[in-house]
Amino acid sequence: MSIRPYALFLVLLVSCAQQQPVATAGHSPQVAPDGSVQSASTVASAPSASAAPRVCTGPAPAHAVTVYVIGDSTASVYPSERYPRMGWGQPFGELFAPACAVVKDMAISGRSSKSFYDEGAWTPVRDALASGDYVLIQFGHNDEKSEDPRRYTDPQSTYKQYLTSYITDTRQKGAVPLLLTPISRNQWNGGVLADTHKQYPPAMRELAGALRVELIDLTSLSQQYFERIGQAASTELFMNLAAGQFPNYPTGNEDNTHLRESGARKIGQLVAWNAYQRGLTLGSFLKAVPAPP
Repeated sequence: MSIRPYALFLVLLVSCAQQQPVATAGHSPQVAPDGSVQSASTVASAPSASAAPRVCTGPAPAHAVTVYVIGDSTASVYPSERYPRMGWGQPFGELFAPACAVVKDMAISGRSSKSFYDEGAWTPVRDALASGDYVLIQFGHNDEKSEDPRRYTDPQSTYKQYLTSYITDTRQKGAVPLLLTPISRNQWNGGVLADTHKQYPPAMRELAGALRVELIDLTSLSQQYFERIGQAASTELFMNLAAGQFPNYPTGNEDNTHLRESGARKIGQLVAWNAYQRGLTLGSFLKAVPAPP
């Protein structure tokens, strides 16, 4: 082989190698603090802030996708007689252009990743999925309940197994899974929010990296937001109500896990803002460029 053709061969070989994802045995992709999946193949193509998707303001697509929300009471829909209690998924659809996406909040109060699946709540969502749809998956609050075998999951085994079932089923229908770590509770230790979810958010981050699933780290995002606005302001976002403040709760209420309407809207805004900022396709379905809360 002459030197000139051999040099050309080396150039082509290097070029091809640079275009291929690098998978190192024993090393799973990592999830960055912003929730993006970091791997040899995704780092190179990760969108910058300037590459964030345009929102849905142009010509309408052929059909709107459906964005399903599955999860627990922090995301679910509540009837008017329980107002102002509201899951973040309930008003979430208001952020999207109907021509591009319709949100269906299928989260159910009190469910874990295990009980939502075992009770059959996942089946109608799975069966309705169409190619291009999205499934936003947020579980963790009730998975932590070790005293209840119907709901409890171990973070490193059954929690990941049930989440994987949702991911696999979603992908088999040509739809897109999106994991969300559970929102932080309004529990404080001095001026710092307490870590009440322990090993569940890290387990979900690990799974997102291993299966190359996009993840919005709602645990970290909500913690940072609550600590920025402070304990007093955060308490006003949860179901902490004075007697007579709301007709549905004449004697008041104290609850630092469940959101009231203002809190639900702030959490939904966090999700939309993070999706848009990171250039996720979900952000391109929004009706307007979201602002951080």
